[in-house]
Amino acid sequence: MDRPQNRIALLATTGVGLLGALALTARVLRPRGDDSLPLPGDDLVPGATIVETHQARIDAPAAEVWPWLVQMGYGRGGFYSFDLLERLAGVGITNARRIESRWQDLAVGDRVRLAADVALTVARLEPGRCLVLSSDGGAAPSGAAMDFDFSWAFVLDEPDSRDSGRCRLRIRERYLPHRGATTAVVRAVRPVARLMTRGTVRGLRRRVRA
Repeated sequence: MDRPQNRIALLATTGVGLLGALALTARVLRPRGDDSLPLPGDDLVPGATIVETHQARIDAPAAEVWPWLVQMGYGRGGFYSFDLLERLAGVGITNARRIESRWQDLAVGDRVRLAADVALTVARLEPGRCLVLSSDGGAAPSGAAMDFDFSWAFVLDEPDSRDSGRCRLRIRERYLPHRGATTAVVRAVRPVARLMTRGTVRGLRRRVRA
């Protein structure tokens, strides 16, 4: 095998190994939020059979975190997660390093893309408080095995005066698969989705501190 082929084989092996390691790591990263706590957007998928809530403290007030949340999306600010994993997945997302005014004008009914051909719709938007995305009115390629209802909520609050200058971010995903096979698919991808959510929280923390 010549040197170019050696390099290609090494890159492929490294990529597969990294994805495997990340997936295994994600299996032990359990969500830390309370799924029973009512949050904006819960009513969008009332019969959800799969629910995950992540909770994190961020060392910045909600007003400083909000501009980063509102500009998320493919072709916008990205999702601030793991750049290498996103490149390996081939989704072509670029994660912004600063707040851009051109991405701040988001409204209910707008679409937020997860990839070039996959989008969710803004179902709830309260500036400085919550952004809720929904599969209702979204877009996905035919045959993409996305046979489920889905909502994705990002909720900010400032706990109390003792935590002045900090806020709490809750991220909730609610799924209602339409078939048993779809349930299996959703559960199978949860570990990696969980890891990417942790990456988003980590990315937000780094950006608001910069």
